[in-house]
Amino acid sequence: MNLTIHRGTHEIGGSCVEISNKDSRIIIDIGMPISKKDGKKFEIREYRRLDGPALVKEKILPDIKGIYKWDKGNKPVDGLLISHAHIDHYGFFSYLRNDIHCYLGEGTRRLIELSSIFSDAKANIKSYTPIKSGQPFQVGSFTITPYLMDHSAFDAYAFLVESDGKSILYSGDFREHGRKTYALPKFLELVPEGVDALLLEGTLLGRDNEKHQTEEDIESELVKIIKGSKSIVFVSLSSQNIDRLVSFYKAALRTDRLFVIDAYTALILDELKDLAKIPSPTSHPNIRVFFPKNLYDKLKKTDKWDMVRTKLSKFKISREEISRKLDKIVMIARSSMVKKFISEIDGIDELATALYSMWSGYFKEDSMKELLSFFSQNGIKPQELHTSGHAPVVTLKKVVNKTKPKMIIPIHTSSPKRYKDFFPNVVEAKDGVSLEI
Repeated sequence: MNLTIHRGTHEIGGSCVEISNKDSRIIIDIGMPISKKDGKKFEIREYRRLDGPALVKEKILPDIKGIYKWDKGNKPVDGLLISHAHIDHYGFFSYLRNDIHCYLGEGTRRLIELSSIFSDAKANIKSYTPIKSGQPFQVGSFTITPYLMDHSAFDAYAFLVESDGKSILYSGDFREHGRKTYALPKFLELVPEGVDALLLEGTLLGRDNEKHQTEEDIESELVKIIKGSKSIVFVSLSSQNIDRLVSFYKAALRTDRLFVIDAYTALILDELKDLAKIPSPTSHPNIRVFFPKNLYDKLKKTDKWDMVRTKLSKFKISREEISRKLDKIVMIARSSMVKKFISEIDGIDELATALYSMWSGYFKEDSMKELLSFFSQNGIKPQELHTSGHAPVVTLKKVVNKTKPKMIIPIHTSSPKRYKDFFPNVVEAKDGVSLEI
């Protein structure tokens, strides 16, 4: 087999891997970068002036034959595997040919579909096969086995790719301190030993001071903070981080508060509730939904509107009700909601609490400015409470010790040279350069 990591050997995000053997080719992930070479946030809208071929020439899009809409002369790849619904793993999907078949979890597909309503990463996945953990499937000459992993993205997978007696294991993004504590032990039980190559994510290598609390730890801390708050508790978090949403929901339940979420978050929970035991407004009485005008207007233009109007609107909470119950509310807050909803809530002052529950790097982005300004004007000092969606070294070692790979290839890391401090048989790859496995 031939392996080419098109992006990810020396950066976190933008993951894209090509594997070929004989006449078969597959792509694993087609991610958008998180940051540019100068360290600033990557924004695809900055490159709208460039057409597809120019994006490839500028090395924004990976140079892969037979995957893009404008590439009609080359045979399409046999399949695209998407590991999970984070934009740095699927964000360039809109540039792909319509005849490329996708393999991904059903939860991943639904999350990508919902994200397309509000983000610059559009993805209308029509040709696809849902995958299930531990159930192999065939793509060309490849036998592929997906394994459910614990990650901050719902429905995340690792992939074992086998062909002609060779095997490549793509770890995807994973951890063992989330709410799917069963996932890593099950993976280690099922995955074979002696894989030829392990593509091992190393997001946390180089972030030596980052905490690795469990979600249960986060929930316990939340309960203490909420109990100590005399007014409304605002929370900033990713609506797709289901584990964290569950932590806030449970903490609100334990402190006798309503968990107030925006309509987008409500849509996500309702879309996924048949795939896992997660709370949603339609089945959990202490969850209420608010509708900021900008979000309301966007949803009216989508095919989700009827469901929002007839189903989720039954659980609507008004500004007036929130104002009357400030000491009984835990509420999601974002910059886009300040002018359209939050600033019109009466009684907000320095007694309110603000919690930031995402990676600290996002805290300094422009998207946080309006919300931080609102907090500052009201004398509210935000507190950070978060745990990573990625594996520390101790967890990475568990995977290496079980799979006993003949070579370990760094991916999804800004510190590939650190691997040799912890692991044997490390082969440091370069973006776009093929390796024979």
